[in-house]
Order: sequence, then structure tokens, then C-alpha cells
Amino acid sequence: MTDRTQVNMCPSCGGMMRFDPESGHLKCDYCDTLTTIERAEVEIVEHGLKGVLEEGVHSWSDDDVKSISCKNCGAELVFEAHNSAKFCNYCGSSHISEHQLEKTIPPGYLVPFKITEKEAGTRFVEWLKKRWFAPSDLKSSYKNDRLKGTYVPYWTYDTDSRSYYTAQRGDYYYVTKTRTVNGKTETYQERHTRWTNVSGHYNRFFDDVLVCASSKIDGTVLHKLDGFGLSELETYKPEYLSGFFAERYSVPLDTGWEEGKRMIESMLESDIRHRIGGDTIRMLNIQSDYHAVTFKHILLPVWMSSYLYKSKSYIFMINGQNGEVEGTYPKSALKIALAVLAVVVIVFVLYVFISSNFL
Repeated sequence: MTDRTQVNMCPSCGGMMRFDPESGHLKCDYCDTLTTIERAEVEIVEHGLKGVLEEGVHSWSDDDVKSISCKNCGAELVFEAHNSAKFCNYCGSSHISEHQLEKTIPPGYLVPFKITEKEAGTRFVEWLKKRWFAPSDLKSSYKNDRLKGTYVPYWTYDTDSRSYYTAQRGDYYYVTKTRTVNGKTETYQERHTRWTNVSGHYNRFFDDVLVCASSKIDGTVLHKLDGFGLSELETYKPEYLSGFFAERYSVPLDTGWEEGKRMIESMLESDIRHRIGGDTIRMLNIQSDYHAVTFKHILLPVWMSSYLYKSKSYIFMINGQNGEVEGTYPKSALKIALAVLAVVVIVFVLYVFISSNFL
């Protein structure tokens, strides 16, 4: 068994060391000593989807990590063996229990945290202050005591696609006609559509189609939290989890590929519609095949928290790489009513002004 204590204990004072987003090294909690995480040149390896699905999965090393599951929302979190957890990162529930880590495909790469906990909290408070409809007491009373750095699991898929399409392309043309209106004859342009049958082949390679591998996290908020730069991927090492958490994926590899195909099909349709051209298209039919499908399992950094306001739970997330903030928040009925009233008053004043100038 690997001795994780030797890796994460401070060489100067023997204190616990955690990954520090600001420096990119392990940092001692007590004396601030920094220890470099050994990094080799990152060589991205893609795995064949078909082969892994046939062979089965492997396990994260139990020497490096342990796991808890939330009895409230079902999330399973993986974290460095010396850490502890008191509540679920996703729903805030304290109903959690430690258990034996099940066999799963281990992550190959991750984007390390670059935004510190302090900076993440500051960015959230700034974001909250800009929510005009948020209750004033929320802005003044919120305390950032449950902000947790969590590595969210993702699948990436690469594939060659070969598509055959048929459709009818519509091109508009106009015919000049006359009509009588109130006893007067006038000309106008009547639009018609000229339809042409079209068909063709379209090939495209897709690289790193990103599919979230968590079914426990709030997808509405996470989907808005865009902008992860995969060019900064590092080879996975348990040291990066020191002081952080990682969710074990809950969307299986094959299920993720089905979602990936839906995303690819949407992009293919957009490409093919652009290729067909014209003013409108009807009866579009696309048949696609996918070849040399590969994948990798990666972890992306997200600061997240849930908080209660008047017995209702709200969540927010912060991109741990670039600091972008997204979340949900309560809205003040009074502020909304005042905003509606202000609009009504403005419309009324404009109406009176315009009416007085035309009388």
C-alpha cells in the first residue's frame, strides 16, 4: 500500500499539505511551505470506446482516495484519503456515509483549480450584488461557509462522422401583382418558393465533445458554466485532490456516448443546413455513421455551494479555472412589484406626453 502520509506531510513542520490553486503546488496549512507536484509532459491518450465497453472497467486506487455517498441526493464523492467530509457538496445534506469505492473508470486527466476559495467567495458576493431582484437581507447576511472545491466528472469523445443527406432546398422569388384597395389599384410583391431536390455526403471529425458525467449536479446551472480550457489538462494525480473533492461519475460511458451523439447530430444538422444553403429547407433527412470512436475521462474544477433562504435551497457554482459565476437565487416580490410599477408609470407618462402633443 502506498504511504500517502509521506506524500502530503510538510517536509518542514510535518503539517498537512493541500493543493494550492494560486501557486499550483502543495502548500502546508501551518507554515506555508510549498512542495512541487512532479509534472511530466502531458501526452493525451484516447481510449477506444468499443474495447473498453467490452473489457469492463478498472478501479481508482484505494490507497489514494476514499468515497462517500449522500443519502439525500445520491451523489458519490471521491476525495484524497486524508480529507474528511461533513456534508454533501451538491445538496448540503449532512446525511452522508463513507463506503467502499466501487470499480469505475479512473480519470486520466484534470484541469487543476486556479481560483482560490477566497477569490471564489469574493466573486460570488460580487455576482450576488448585481442581482437587482435578490432580497437585500440575503446580500448582507450570506456567509460563505459551505463553499467546496469539487472536480466534476466529464467524458470527452472523438469520432469520425460520415453523413449522407437528402432534402429540398427552397429559394424565394417574387412575382409582381396588382390589387385594388379602397378603389385604388396598387402593385405588390408576392413571394413564392422554388423547390430543388438536393443530396450529398458530408464528413467531419469531432474532437473532445464534452459530456458531463454527473447526473446528481444541477445541469441547468452547470450548462451555463462554460469556458473550460482543455488545453490546460494535466495528467491525473491524487495530489490535486488534496483539499478538494471529486464526484465519481454517475453517467455511464455508453450513456454519455448517446448524449455525445445527440450533440454531434445537432452540430451536423447545422453544418449541413449551411452547406445546402437557400432561403429555407424542408424534408431534411440525415443518416450518419461514426467510426474510430475514442474517449477519455477527465475532471473539471468547480467551486460550488448550496444555501438556505427562508427554508428553500439555492445553489451556485464558480468555474474553478476562470472564475465565471452561475447560480440560482431568491427574488424579492417587493422589488419585482416596484419594477413593474415603474414600467407602468413610465408608459403612462409617455402616453400622456404623446397624447398632449397631438391634441
